[in-house]
Amino acid sequence: MEIASPVDGLIPAASHAPRLQRAGLASAILIGLIGALVIFITPGFLAIVAQKSGLDDAHLGYIAAWDINSMAVSVGLSTFALSRLSWRWSVAAGLALIALGNLATAYAGTYHEIAAARVLAGAGEGIAIGFSFAALGRATNPDRAFAIYLVVGALFSSAFLYTLPAIQSAVSPQVLFITNAILTVAAGLSIPAFPEGRRTEEDVFAQGGRLDLRFATGALAGVFFYFLAMGAMWSYAERIGSASGLAETTIAQGLSLGTIAGVVGATLAGLVPKRLGRSLPLALSGLVSVASFLMLLGHVPPTMFIASIIMLLFGWNFSQPLLSGICSEACDQGRVVCAMGSIQTFGTGLGPAAAAATLSSGSFTLAIWSSAAVVVGSVVIVLFTIRRKPNC
Repeated sequence: MEIASPVDGLIPAASHAPRLQRAGLASAILIGLIGALVIFITPGFLAIVAQKSGLDDAHLGYIAAWDINSMAVSVGLSTFALSRLSWRWSVAAGLALIALGNLATAYAGTYHEIAAARVLAGAGEGIAIGFSFAALGRATNPDRAFAIYLVVGALFSSAFLYTLPAIQSAVSPQVLFITNAILTVAAGLSIPAFPEGRRTEEDVFAQGGRLDLRFATGALAGVFFYFLAMGAMWSYAERIGSASGLAETTIAQGLSLGTIAGVVGATLAGLVPKRLGRSLPLALSGLVSVASFLMLLGHVPPTMFIASIIMLLFGWNFSQPLLSGICSEACDQGRVVCAMGSIQTFGTGLGPAAAAATLSSGSFTLAIWSSAAVVVGSVVIVLFTIRRKPNC
């Protein structure tokens, strides 16, 4: 994210790389959205899995964790492969894994079968994300390219989450996963327009450059814990609404409006005057996030649920550019920002698993309070880390 933008600033394009043309831009955005789809629509994804399998909330959290953590590992490995493998063949392999994973999910019946299927899909999703974001970095205006990606993703996820109740009543979960596999294969038709990487391209990890290890450790630790808490609450948003007896249409409205609020948050973060620095905006973002969590305690009224999800995704996406900028200060060559893509995806994936471990009583109270505490701790870590960086 930003809503899910799991790999913001994955890797800068080499200065000698050919710029991305319009067809290549469209291909990179399409493939990137397919890769990050589970993160964009995590609550809806879990609702579909729940409808298909009847798994309880704890097992649903572990399913999300298997998928997203597999994605995180794959993103990290893809970062090292960018300068060594054919981009088009790698993307083709990633799409094939996603399609196979969705087909396997469609026919899986048990928790272990579904988990294995999502690991397979997650591996492909990470490849798609890694290479598509590297491709977007080749655009003439990378900031605009990533903005287009976010807007398209937010609009799609908002529409999907809003219409999810109608979709679930019209078609079975098995059909949805099969359809996803078919559309993933169809997206492969855009691969000829996807830019081709070269073996001679510079490997960002092989370059020299100043690396502030203490600063990087603190920044990445803060990012990990922040996304851990956010991943937990975002993944279980739909289940929390259901536990309060909210109508499916109300939950869908909250999730869809929240994704739009996320785009607004990311946009406003880019407009924050530099003289304010990052500390105050990040602290305010953390307060918004904590407030959004606490609004989900107990029996949640419809209006409160919608407001909470809007605040949750607004705060998350407002903080994302700030955290990316902080990580960029740790290394001249962009290595820490690159690592942040994998770290934040791990955090997002471990979040629902951590929350699942607290649901033995059937209540979300412990998960909510724990997530709020983790957000506060993560912001404190980051603020303490950047005290000795005047430009932060």
